Amino acid sequence: MKNNETLKNRLAELSKQNTLLADYLASMCCQADEDTPSEYRTEHFRSTMDDAYEYLEKINYFKRDKWKNIK
Repeated sequence: MKNNETLKNRLAELSKQNTLLADYLASMCCQADEDTPSEYRTEHFRSTMDDAYEYLEKINYFKRDKWKNIK
């Protein structure tokens, strides 16, 4: 019984950590998007940001297309 409780606690802690990391990643990507003009971005920078946005969409953190029509 104790092992099951320990596992549940560990899973809850990992879930909190994952959410925190996703928060930081989303914040960093949004700031980089706002602060770095596209003409100054390297191919590596662009592809890494695209990968990060795709990951955030995959885990349902947010959906980029939802915000396209908002002005």
